[in-house]
Amino acid sequence: MALFRILALCFAVFSVCGFVVEGPRQPAPDALVHASSAPRWAAGAGDLVTTGERGLGGGLEYAVDESVCAMRFIDGSDCAAVHLALAEALDEWASGHPALRFTDVSDRVEPAFPLAVFGDRAQGAEIDFFAAGGDGFPPFLNIRTTGYTIFYERPQAQLALTNGSMLRGIGQIESADVRFNAARCYYIDTAQGRPDCVHFPSLVLHEVGHALGIGHPEDSIGLNLDTDDDPTNEIVIDCRDPQTGLAPSPRYSGAAVAVGRDVQGPGRWRRGLTWDDVAARDFLYPHCGITQLDRFTVQWGAFAVSGAGHEGRSQLEVTPDSAAVEALRRCHAVSGGEACRVVAEFDGCFAYALGRDDAQGHAKSARSDHARVDAVLACSEHGSDCRAVADFCAFE
Repeated sequence: MALFRILALCFAVFSVCGFVVEGPRQPAPDALVHASSAPRWAAGAGDLVTTGERGLGGGLEYAVDESVCAMRFIDGSDCAAVHLALAEALDEWASGHPALRFTDVSDRVEPAFPLAVFGDRAQGAEIDFFAAGGDGFPPFLNIRTTGYTIFYERPQAQLALTNGSMLRGIGQIESADVRFNAARCYYIDTAQGRPDCVHFPSLVLHEVGHALGIGHPEDSIGLNLDTDDDPTNEIVIDCRDPQTGLAPSPRYSGAAVAVGRDVQGPGRWRRGLTWDDVAARDFLYPHCGITQLDRFTVQWGAFAVSGAGHEGRSQLEVTPDSAAVEALRRCHAVSGGEACRVVAEFDGCFAYALGRDDAQGHAKSARSDHARVDAVLACSEHGSDCRAVADFCAFE
């Protein structure tokens, strides 16, 4: 019998990290054992449509339920645009990987959501995309929730990997279901977006990572893996023995697609997969023919302010100096000639707080919500009634 897991409940906030994969159901003793025991899709020659075989053979075959096209797209995106956005997000995960590809079978396979507890065992395609309201399963109990992914695994005596080797005693992913919150509003065209609506391709990019077996790094800091504790550079995965050189790493890089927060805006879509995201993919699906493409590394931001409180913000800069120059330029542009000062340069997230008696404080963190709290605490050391008046991240 296949077992299922709910993998992702995503919210529009910020968070982070190395990489982590969804491990075995029983807790593993350490990060490497956890990762090596993780369920994944099996390599194979057959495909779902022609031979009934579930796995990477023939590409992961996916189907899009009509409910997805019926969601409220404020930019007027039609069903063709929705299918194209899904295909582009899937292709992003397949980029550079010779054994990982995706095939749209919406016209040949009807999506299905297997709920064995209700007697429904139909699995549909290998990845099915749906939209659901508050009465879906699992229900969207929070309006801010944007989507979740459930995958179904079946224990195997041995599993064929994409590098030709075999792993014993791990779960094979048989199907994955992605559900989007139909109560939210969405857009595809970034020029027509709104902050209260969800950038659909960014959300898809995140959820597909879960469908491949990749977890939220910020939820499992003790299980994150890296080779050098630097979350901004390439993690070299040995295609023959993926564990080589890896060790637990608590370091954060808040820009990773796998991070379970900040799925609302188009930031992650613009920057694409980070080295952490690609390392998780290549660990689960090692292959000696992988072509490493340019990936997101690190970008800088800065915050400047004048005596009268005029602000200047910069993001997506290459160096701390260029971030500071741009923040000062923007502050001067609105200050009416009043002098501005740079409060901080940062490569993560930043917050600035003000209070009574001219109290102020600021903080930097991998997460904007952490930065807000720390900024208020820093301000409270100098006055009262402090509140965060600005917070943003360098990589957005």
